[in-house]
Amino acid sequence: SLRPQKRAVRVGALTIIWAGAQWGVGWAMDAAQYIGTWKGRWEGGGAGGRFDLTLAKGGDGRLAASVSVGTDSGDYKAKFSTVSITGDKLAGAYDYPPDPQGEVIITGSFDPKNAVGTWSLGAKGQPGGQAIAGNWKVTKQ
Repeated sequence: SLRPQKRAVRVGALTIIWAGAQWGVGWAMDAAQYIGTWKGRWEGGGAGGRFDLTLAKGGDGRLAASVSVGTDSGDYKAKFSTVSITGDKLAGAYDYPPDPQGEVIITGSFDPKNAVGTWSLGAKGQPGGQAIAGNWKVTKQ
């Protein structure tokens, strides 16, 4: 009479293990759904312009990101020195090409077709000491 209970426990445990494995795959795929080009605009510090974000799978299999930004004083492109996506949240930073001492810190949130976030520009390696800040909004292409 104990055999059916043992079988039920075994099946239940296997179901939990399978569900856990599927859930883990879903979390691993978070960044994959955002791979591609996102185009939009930035604003802040009394200015604004084009803001294009590209997310890709790097040669090492890790997430890679770059931006192409339009400004009144000239356009620039930059690769992120750090980038991560956890759930639907983006965090990253890149060196600011017009000023080698500057760093832009980016945060944001995604839905399947749009992303919004904040940026701040300040001295490299000094988080929290950012001098200029603003917002960005992009749409997946």
